[in-house]
Amino acid sequence: MNDIGNAFIKGTRYPDYSTVDLVLRVPEPPHELPVREGQTVIKLPSPKRFKVPETSVRSAIDSWEPVGFFSRSSLSLKELSYLLWCTQGFKRMVAETIQLRNVPSSGSRYPLETYFITGEIDGLETGLYRYLPKSNSIVAERLDSGLPREMSTASMNFKVVTRAAVTFLWVAVPYRSVWAIGNRGYRSVLIEAGHTCQNLIMAAACFGFEVYPIDMFHDEMIAKLANLDMETQWPVYIAAVGKAGQNVTLV
Repeated sequence: MNDIGNAFIKGTRYPDYSTVDLVLRVPEPPHELPVREGQTVIKLPSPKRFKVPETSVRSAIDSWEPVGFFSRSSLSLKELSYLLWCTQGFKRMVAETIQLRNVPSSGSRYPLETYFITGEIDGLETGLYRYLPKSNSIVAERLDSGLPREMSTASMNFKVVTRAAVTFLWVAVPYRSVWAIGNRGYRSVLIEAGHTCQNLIMAAACFGFEVYPIDMFHDEMIAKLANLDMETQWPVYIAAVGKAGQNVTLV
């Protein structure tokens, strides 16, 4: 292990909780990034009222494997709502500063923001959107028909991303975790991205969709694409969702 790895592990060991901002009564950071003035919030169909095809856990696990490319496919708004709810969906507040969602989170801090680029989503223009878990809504961050290609270049997965129905981008806001559990929160960010992507794989299998996780990407290009502040917002994981295709060539 090189010096970077050793420094990370040593710097994120079990913290002295007397020094964390929660104990020091520093104001809590918001659970979601704010909606900017002028942005339109789009309410999604309720995932709890959506009848989901039954798929066994065994089948979902057995059927997953890496794919080289996708065929053209689309998702409905109901299906998109269900995938978002399964990966970061809000359940309830259990205390003043503690919320419960559909994935585990150390200290229940939920440091991830869910962005996604639409390829073929019924009723949505092609663009970059962000999920608002508490209201099960989305907000358009950037509408641009060229975004799937831009994302494919940044993630080095042209044949997957350009044909995906939707591509998820999970962005960490690490201070949400660090505020409560100190530097240990930096580990949590990475672990929780894995929890979230696994939920996506299982949920997408209900509709016969494949998920292609992507952890190799150009950080600066992704940050520019999503207009991220790299001092406080880190792109950590990408996942393309689509239908596996055979003998597909790009046109």
